[in-house]
Amino acid sequence: MRFTFVTAMLASLVMAAPAVRRDLDGAKGAYGAIAGSANDAALVANTNTFFANLNGVASSDDINQSVKQVSDQISANHKDKVPTQLTAAWVSSVLNKYVA
Repeated sequence: MRFTFVTAMLASLVMAAPAVRRDLDGAKGAYGAIAGSANDAALVANTNTFFANLNGVASSDDINQSVKQVSDQISANHKDKVPTQLTAAWVSSVLNKYVA
């Protein structure tokens, strides 16, 4: 239940930070941390940081679609006890388009 609440934060994060100037360099730094996430909670935190920094760099519609996709998959993988490293690799592959 608590993990579901944390992943729900992904969706609200994109809407909560529009007034703050974010940059691609910050997103790239967070992107690098995603693959090294030690557990699901760290993966969610690193993904939140990525999206917070990405805001304003890409279109809101594109970001919102990725937020939903990533949030749903992290939640499903957590429920199914998929190893964090596999989930992190999947998340990295989805988010790569923003930092490539």
